[in-house]
Amino acid sequence: MKVELVSMTQGVGKYSELNVEEIVAAVARHGVIKNDNGKLVKYLMSNAHWSPLDMINFTFEFETSRDIGRQILRHQSIKFQEHSTRYSDRVQFEPIELRKEDTVNRQSSTEVFDPPMCPFSNPWTGEDEGDAFPASILIDGFLKDVEEFYDRLIKLGVAKECARKILPGCLTTTMSANGTLRSWLAFLNVRCDHHAEKEIQELAYEIGKILENEMPGVFGYIRWREGMFM
Repeated sequence: MKVELVSMTQGVGKYSELNVEEIVAAVARHGVIKNDNGKLVKYLMSNAHWSPLDMINFTFEFETSRDIGRQILRHQSIKFQEHSTRYSDRVQFEPIELRKEDTVNRQSSTEVFDPPMCPFSNPWTGEDEGDAFPASILIDGFLKDVEEFYDRLIKLGVAKECARKILPGCLTTTMSANGTLRSWLAFLNVRCDHHAEKEIQELAYEIGKILENEMPGVFGYIRWREGMFM
């Protein structure tokens, strides 16, 4: 997983010397430029006056797994473009961390573990057969088999758009995402929360750190790592 800032709003004319925080404040003041160390932006957020935060945009490019990418696409106020496996046969898988199912929260997980697992089971009895190995070892072997089978389909002339259907959710994908500051704050509010899946929390933290570096005044007022605006 990696995250990179691609672009962000830049001022022109009398706004050309302003950073993104100052642009938000200037828009809120209808063109009046005043350095208040982020106090107006804090006021806007504290009182849910979000429209000035919709006036600046950030675009990120990031790599993640396709299953995590499906969750991110639910943020409909952010616009996405995703690398298409219809045109490229590059296959790379994201590491899979095995965690125990939470006994209370059905959509969450707990500590990392690597349970022993038999590679085969009896088709009639359903009982495991053979020696047990760490599940991570068997997963690595399975993914290697999938990659080899996919390569064979491509070499046989099968269209990529058909062959890709056998690829698992841990397939690495590259996405570009453009959203306003308001949209990214809403994203952090949901995805930095401890209930979010661990992998998407890690992605959200990387995005948050980049935004914090570009807007230290704004992010100095919010507890974004806890998924909170203020």
